[in-house]
Amino acid sequence: MSFNVKVSTVVDENEWNNELKKNPGSTIYQNTIWQKLYHKSFNSTPIFITVTNQFGNVVGQLACLIHKNMLWRESHILISKIGNKLELGIQLWWYHGPIIHDDINANEILSLILSSVDKIAKKNNVELIRGISSPLTSQFPPEIFQNLGYSLDPKLTFVINLNQNLDELYNSLKKDTRYYIRKSEKEDFEFKLAEEMNDMVNFQDLKSETKKLEGKEHFRSPHFWENHWKIMQNNGYEELLLAKSNKKIEGTILTLFFNGNSIQHALSNSPDKDLVGTFLTWNTIKWAQKMKFRTFDFAGVDPNPKSKKEKGIFFYAEKFGGEKYEYFSYTKIIDKKKYFLSSGLKNPKKIVDKYGTKK
Repeated sequence: MSFNVKVSTVVDENEWNNELKKNPGSTIYQNTIWQKLYHKSFNSTPIFITVTNQFGNVVGQLACLIHKNMLWRESHILISKIGNKLELGIQLWWYHGPIIHDDINANEILSLILSSVDKIAKKNNVELIRGISSPLTSQFPPEIFQNLGYSLDPKLTFVINLNQNLDELYNSLKKDTRYYIRKSEKEDFEFKLAEEMNDMVNFQDLKSETKKLEGKEHFRSPHFWENHWKIMQNNGYEELLLAKSNKKIEGTILTLFFNGNSIQHALSNSPDKDLVGTFLTWNTIKWAQKMKFRTFDFAGVDPNPKSKKEKGIFFYAEKFGGEKYEYFSYTKIIDKKKYFLSSGLKNPKKIVDKYGTKK
């Protein structure tokens, strides 16, 4: 069968998104709205690759973004100027794709899409390509990516099937999980949906406080989160879910949704409230089921956790009874020299630690 490939920076949004819906594994990250968020926030360039068959039917889709300023947005102004002046740090990213609608010819369609990605990368002086497959679709043969120079990193997430009775879901949980849910509901927490943009500010405040306690820096991007509210929230693609105590926000989960699939995109909980995470997560799952979503995705854990924090994240996601879904992260360095310079400019200490000699 013959196929036609079209590459564009603009598509009919309704047509693109409606085609995505034909595959139950497609998520918000391939939706045009997600590309618009980054275009408005960072002037990233959206790229849409569409593959059609000889009958004109869409059989493959990939939405990706070319980031020219993303790497330097949190850097010192001098570093940012140098990076942009030398045209360093140009990267092409995609999430939860490609989406294939023809299982029989899936490998050929995937190869056509990846070939187009290579051409786009070369044309735009991209130094690094980074992609992530959708956990909810059949995973692609690794050798197709490896033969094209990609390195693969296996990933794992827990996904809850919401097409079940809530009582059945609750009873399927481990005994201690059910205990902590009941205990959390006896606290003075109140479950709420964010009603104003200022709640996004409070969400960022809570994340900053948590990062500081961990001894880490948290770079705020008010413009980005303001656009999140305007573009995602106002168009019905996300909800910021809150746990309040005495009118103060103690926990937050930012949930994205499309095509019946909901994703825990970001969260932050007060370290002073031990049970707030359990309370908020369980109530978010109940809310997602009430909204008639089919799945709730915990958005990834380390499949081989080593640190105490990684093990904690794994255990936390696992305890809510989700099914394990494997997927892949794909990375391809196009220009090693530029990539090394970008990495060094962005984080000189990391390069010194890796390649420096000890006296």
